Amino acid sequence: MNLGSCQQHSLLGYLTRAGLVAALALLAACSSAAMPGKTAIAAPGGGWVSPLRADHALVGRIWESATGRFLSAAELTAQLETQRYVLLGEKHDNPDHHALQWQTVQAVKEQGAAPGLVWEMLPRGIDPRLQSVASRHFDNGEQLASYLEWDTRGWNWEAYRELVWGSYQLSLPMLAGNISRSEISALYAADAAGAPEVLGPEARERLLSDIDTSHCGMLPESQFSAMLRVQQGRDESMAGALASLSDVAQPAVLIAGNYHARHDLGVPNYLLAADVELQRSQISVVAFMEAVAGEERASDYLEKNDSIASADYLWFTPAVSDKDYCAGLRGEAQ
Repeated sequence: MNLGSCQQHSLLGYLTRAGLVAALALLAACSSAAMPGKTAIAAPGGGWVSPLRADHALVGRIWESATGRFLSAAELTAQLETQRYVLLGEKHDNPDHHALQWQTVQAVKEQGAAPGLVWEMLPRGIDPRLQSVASRHFDNGEQLASYLEWDTRGWNWEAYRELVWGSYQLSLPMLAGNISRSEISALYAADAAGAPEVLGPEARERLLSDIDTSHCGMLPESQFSAMLRVQQGRDESMAGALASLSDVAQPAVLIAGNYHARHDLGVPNYLLAADVELQRSQISVVAFMEAVAGEERASDYLEKNDSIASADYLWFTPAVSDKDYCAGLRGEAQ
């Protein structure tokens, strides 16, 4: 139940005893949709690492967008384990997101499912090595990272060590999801407008707007279309890897940034476009979200484009930083 519908109900009609009971039930439902209930805090086993707002009312809560209710980690696991695809969206520099991603993968496997992982952090060309890691021995994570040619400049290995090393130790099937630098260059230089039929008009406009915002308003508008092609190329590539992995893993799990994982803008749309029998209900998106100061209503974090919600579940964590990166680029004092 969303709060808009709650606010539209007048209590004037509930004058009988039965009506009063119904009214109180309605108010309780409205309240539970807005604020955390009594579900247990779902935190990393080692505790929170990110320094900001660990005491925020939403931190450690898992919110289900379809019902407006809060879930326990066990309830979330029960819903994820039977899905065909599970997309675990992250903020790349938040260590708590990576810890919770790994806990989720472990929990799904412990329930008897057979998960496999697709990595945004690795280009598709590395797949032969990823597919051979189960038959090789590595003494530590550094050896594994070297074998996978992990781009330590682009992706902080320490942030992903537990996820990658743990997946190797559990012999989980893995595939790379991203496109290569040469493919990025080709997409950037192309004349085509991308894949307009995959996304609705509102979603495409939102992507273009966010491309501008993510470049702090400093990217020439003439480059927007090229950047859109690259974004869509990445999403299409990750969708293809997930589809391939689903032949040997259930669920096929994507480890990627929140933006790529979004139902309304990202990878799920390319999965659906490539498989006419696939239903959106077979794809679960879990977005790990940093809590924002003063924003304590879970529904305020959910976004929609073309009437599609961005995520099925929001899992709230402390934040890493409040730094305004655009201010730094513009030379403004912070």
